[in-house]
Formats: sequence, structure tokens, C-alpha cells
Amino acid sequence: MKIGFDAKRAFNNFSGLGNYSRVAIESLVQYYPDENYFLFSADRNNKLFEQIQFRKSIETIYSSSLLKSYWRSYSQVNDWKKLKIDLFHGLSNELPFGLNRAKTKTIVTIHDVIFKKHPEFYSFVDRIIYDIKTKHACIHSDKIICVSEQTKKEVMHFYKVPDSKIKVIYTSLPSHITRMISVDKTEEVKTRFRLPEKFLLYVGTIEKRKNLLTIIKALNNLRAQHLPLVVVGKPTKYLKEIKNYLHDYAPHLKIIFIHDAGNEDLNVIYSLAFVFIYTSLIEGFGIPLIEAATHGVPSITSRDSCMEEAAGKGAIYIDPKSESETASAISRLINEPILHKQLSALAIAHSAKFNSKRLADELMNLYKENNEN
Repeated sequence: MKIGFDAKRAFNNFSGLGNYSRVAIESLVQYYPDENYFLFSADRNNKLFEQIQFRKSIETIYSSSLLKSYWRSYSQVNDWKKLKIDLFHGLSNELPFGLNRAKTKTIVTIHDVIFKKHPEFYSFVDRIIYDIKTKHACIHSDKIICVSEQTKKEVMHFYKVPDSKIKVIYTSLPSHITRMISVDKTEEVKTRFRLPEKFLLYVGTIEKRKNLLTIIKALNNLRAQHLPLVVVGKPTKYLKEIKNYLHDYAPHLKIIFIHDAGNEDLNVIYSLAFVFIYTSLIEGFGIPLIEAATHGVPSITSRDSCMEEAAGKGAIYIDPKSESETASAISRLINEPILHKQLSALAIAHSAKFNSKRLADELMNLYKENNEN
């Protein structure tokens, strides 16, 4: 079978959709090497996924047009037709327009529809663009993959998609998340980032919906009981609001901001953390929760959300808007070593289900089922 992928995110996005895209392609190439895989990219800027192109079952197809955005959104379908692509998987919420020009079956992964549920986090223009692309993908794809049951419910609600058209397939861990870490690497990362011996960890873009300020306010409420907080993530203008709060109300808190950690660095940081705090207001799934769980790090995360699918029984669930519940959960894990140990074991057991073989099998079964219909 000739299988095509939108490789934009795999080539260019460091985390999130980039990790999902790379994991999906890597898993399929590893466990189903006899299929033919085509990575479609509007440009040749590939800093993150260069090694995959040397696999014999992979071919990268670059834009055949000088208008790269036009090629990605419309004219790449002509290349599908020339190459006789059997099935194309849009890995990040969208498919090109004009699909009727090729006989290619199409599958799209919808990661979230946060722009519909919480429009306040997006500009008007972005909401319009995301809505057009998502609606098109939902209508014209042969099958939709959702990354969580929560996302499936929201796609069905906002886009009136029937249950039968959607399959939930959880992602697997990125290849850089591993418990096999050398002592030298651990010491080097600890020294370079000046990490304390015991700390709480937050990982994610520092933006309003990720809710970091509530975590910091909860730590401020704990006063003498708090641990240092290590924050790993890309900054946005929300960081200024956080730093203003720290300056005005909590200068005594020890917060370490890391904006330049590579994948291997992040893996080490997870392994050193005492507790992982991920109380985002809304997510499509919450991959950082399974990354932390792999290292046996208990989590504090949001109840009544998709995070329950990601963290399983290895977490304490709270109202993410509640400073008191956040503080109470932190206090419990600091002061109750038996609870910490229990959640650590449950986290490791839960993380085992997110493996690349399971992902590859589920994706390939869906591809074959749709290609035969």
C-alpha cells in the first residue's frame, strides 16, 4: 500500500503535533516496513526528522509549486494522483481541499477543538481558519481519528459527526522518552540547568489555558511547605503576568524557568522530578502526563477532562481553577510518602499501554480497513 502523510508538523514542530506526527510515522515504518510511505512537505526545512528519510520504505515529496501554502492546501492532491497514493493521513487536524481530484482514501487526526470550546484563547482570525479546516476535514475524510474520548465527544458535538466515523487511537510515547539514562547525562543536565535535589515540575507552553499562575498561587499559599517549581516550556506574553505576580506577591518562591531544553534534556528532567503538575484548563489529550508517568512521577492534574485518560490511576485529580485544591494535592504528595509510592507504581503501569507497537497496529488496521472499502 502507498500511504501518504502531511509531514509539516513532523519536520518543523518541536513538541505537541510534531511529536505525534513523528511517533506515528516512526512506529509504522518500524513495524510495517514493507509498506511504502510518502512524506509530503511544502518546503525542505526539516530539522527534526531528517534521519527517517534514509529508510528505504520512505520517500519525501516536496512542493511542486512556488506557492507553498497553495500546494499544501490544494495542489498536492495532483501529486497524490501521479504517485497513485492509496491512502493519505492528515496528522494534524486538516486535509487539502479538492480531494475529488484523486481516488485516494483519506484519514485525518483531530487532536482537539479547543478553539470552539474556549474561543477566548484564540484570535478571531485563527478561530475562523481552524474552523474552516476542521469542518472540511470532518466532512470529506473517510475516517476520523481522535486522540481521546473527550475529543471524540467534542468533535461529534460541534461538527455533528456520527460515532461510526470516528475511532479513538491513543498516541504512544515519543522515542526520546526512556528510562535508560546514563549517570553522566543526568549529572550534566542537573548542573546545566541548576536543578534542585527535589522539585515539582510543569511542562508545556507558558500560555493562559495551561494555568501555570494558579499553580504558583497555590505554592504561595503553602508558604514553608512548598518545593521549588521547575517550569519547562516556550514563553508567551502570559509569562509577563506570571513574573509580575512573583515580583509583587511571592518573591520568596523558587521558580526555575527553562525555555531551551532539548528532547533528551526534558527526558532527564522528568526522571528527576518529585511530582508533575499539569492542571491545564483544556487539552486534547495531555501527552506530558504519560511522559512523566513513564518515569514513575505522580501527577496532579485536572478532573473531568481528557487528562484522566492520559494519567490513569497515577494521579490526584483536582479542579484546575482551585488554588486550595492544588495546594492540598501538593501537600499530600509531600507529606504522604506511601501515597506518593502507590501513585508512582500506578503511573508506570498505566504508561505501559502507550507503546509504539500498539499504535502501529491500530493505525495499520484502520488503513487496511479503509483501503479495502
